[in-house]
Amino acid sequence: MSNMFCFQCEQTAGGKGCTMGGVCGKKAPTANLQDELTGALVGLARAARGREVGEEVYEAVAAGLFTTITNVNFDDEAIRRQIEET
Repeated sequence: MSNMFCFQCEQTAGGKGCTMGGVCGKKAPTANLQDELTGALVGLARAARGREVGEEVYEAVAAGLFTTITNVNFDDEAIRRQIEET
């Protein structure tokens, strides 16, 4: 297993980031994609700051956060699609 650092959930070993592979079973490439999605969400929030936005922005943020803060989606292709949509 490749090295990783993941701090995305409440399951991190000892309340610290996982470094040898997720306690949850997540692999490093998936953790990296979730980090990329988090970055895309930050970019979207910055672009939307001070502007009126449509419901699709709120939906994108909610979907992206659900994908990154819970361990329910280890489907790398689905995460890639979410990054593109964001």
